[in-house]
Amino acid sequence: MRFSIVSGPRQRADLGETAYQAQRNFVEDAILAEELGFDANYFGEHHFCFASGTSSPLTLLTEVAVRTKRIRVGTSVICAPFHNPLRLAEDIAAVDLISNGRFDLGIGVGSQWEEFQTFGIDPKERFGRTWEIIDIIERCHAAKVGDVFDWNGKYYNFPGINWTMQPVQEKIPIFWGGFGPQGVKRAAERGYNLIAPDVTGTYQRIMREHGRDPAKAHIGFATLVTMGDTFDDAIAPMAEPCTWVSNQYALRPDLEGNFPPESHRITIDEVIAKARVGGISDFAFTPPGQKPAPFSVPLAGTVSHVRDYFLSLVRGERGLVTHFCLGFREPGTPTESVHKSMRLFASEILPALREEAAKPR
Repeated sequence: MRFSIVSGPRQRADLGETAYQAQRNFVEDAILAEELGFDANYFGEHHFCFASGTSSPLTLLTEVAVRTKRIRVGTSVICAPFHNPLRLAEDIAAVDLISNGRFDLGIGVGSQWEEFQTFGIDPKERFGRTWEIIDIIERCHAAKVGDVFDWNGKYYNFPGINWTMQPVQEKIPIFWGGFGPQGVKRAAERGYNLIAPDVTGTYQRIMREHGRDPAKAHIGFATLVTMGDTFDDAIAPMAEPCTWVSNQYALRPDLEGNFPPESHRITIDEVIAKARVGGISDFAFTPPGQKPAPFSVPLAGTVSHVRDYFLSLVRGERGLVTHFCLGFREPGTPTESVHKSMRLFASEILPALREEAAKPR
């Protein structure tokens, strides 16, 4: 089992925070994660909006790679359609080289209307483009020195590719970042990991049909965590940041540019109420026109409460989870609170989870 930090770096301009300050916070969290014994750090990507992700995750991950020795670094996820496939393949290879083979590629199709509009990409092409980009990346990374090849696809054509950026890893691990059954099915057919919950069971079924043990793959999605002496102590520093993040999604336009009504705005009381009953972010589908549940809701409580929840996951009581993707900072969360929860998790919870995970099943 893997225990990772997953975050979407973004500044709170409304609070006077600069982009520089925000990026520093998330990078320093990643450096601390190695010190505390976490296994990996992943950054998300988004453009031209304040959804959860930096506009340049590979650049930030390069700094993390240079300043660490052990922890894996990766994306959660790269929004593939907005990239030139060859440049993306080169940049991925560069991070793998700089990190000496510690890079994981989380990849997905993008989700924000602003991104598709500004980059001039038809949202209807997002899945086709993403899978072709994955094919191009894998073809490039498999190339040996001296190989020259052409790529002729539906969306991209590149003549005379003389590939010179061989990664350290023979095959960079790929994590599919999507919930839909068709994408999950294809990821399982290819033996990719899943940086999303297997909500339909499709992933596990297809993996087994192809002779693979899904328990040996990395399966899991982000759980926000905040801890204190009581629930009220734990939720206090993260309630407003989670409300802000939730509204980046509740009030975003759909992929045709249609904005929801102001009545869809999430309140801080709704976030706290859902957290109080243990209703952490479940990313359930919301029917069109219906107010969504808060997108960002932390697991908030005492150390023992948080430990018990994760022990149930390790034991498989809530389905197959092999990758524990932990978030400790939503934009605007005080660093003191973030690092307090990270240190408590590392010292009081992580050893128990690793011990439980080591038991025969």
